[in-house]
Amino acid sequence: MNPTFLIVEDEPITSRFIQEIIEDQGYLVAGSAKSAVDARKILAQQTIDIVIMDINIQGAEDGIQLARSVLEDNVAVIYISAYSDSQTLQEAAGTMPYGFLVKPFRENDLIAVLLMAVERVRREHQESEKCDEGKKENSDFRLDTEKHCLYWRNQVIELSKNETSAVNLFLNHPDTPITLEELRQAIWGDKTIGDSTIRELINRIRNKADVLSIENIYGMGYILKK
Repeated sequence: MNPTFLIVEDEPITSRFIQEIIEDQGYLVAGSAKSAVDARKILAQQTIDIVIMDINIQGAEDGIQLARSVLEDNVAVIYISAYSDSQTLQEAAGTMPYGFLVKPFRENDLIAVLLMAVERVRREHQESEKCDEGKKENSDFRLDTEKHCLYWRNQVIELSKNETSAVNLFLNHPDTPITLEELRQAIWGDKTIGDSTIRELINRIRNKADVLSIENIYGMGYILKK
């Protein structure tokens, strides 16, 4: 996977500087935009993996507002800005950026951020493909996360909310070890939950849905066998 970039920067000299560095690293730049309106046109026409986003751009919508709107499209954002005050950083952090550079920045600084962002995007892409493959291989099962029901052939297995979250995690990662901490985070978030509670949850799932082959991994967690 070779990621495609979009540059959102209203200073032509800075935009060209960034583009040259990106292309020198062997990556493709689909285009550059001076405003959110221009950026949306490019995003609608091409698949963009990473956006180099200036926060203070032309138009009524700034870079952070634009970034919020592309979160669901799985577009990675690297911010560049002359402002690094706490309020700007907090607002930017809320959009889960893949990097932040303060102007003026050096070529090596941008290259370092680019390489880390590209590696992260590639890894996430690989995990997504693995997840999709897992879903295909588990096509006999269908999980309704709203009704909390697992469908297998002619069976309908009713689950609790927590059981549904756990089964969803297993079905999305078949033949992949799931740690106790991963289960804890996926089901309860940051709540303090003991290992015994997780074991009880897995046992309930096994009793209800014995068609799922969930095996123990000693000292680590569990794994759903295909």
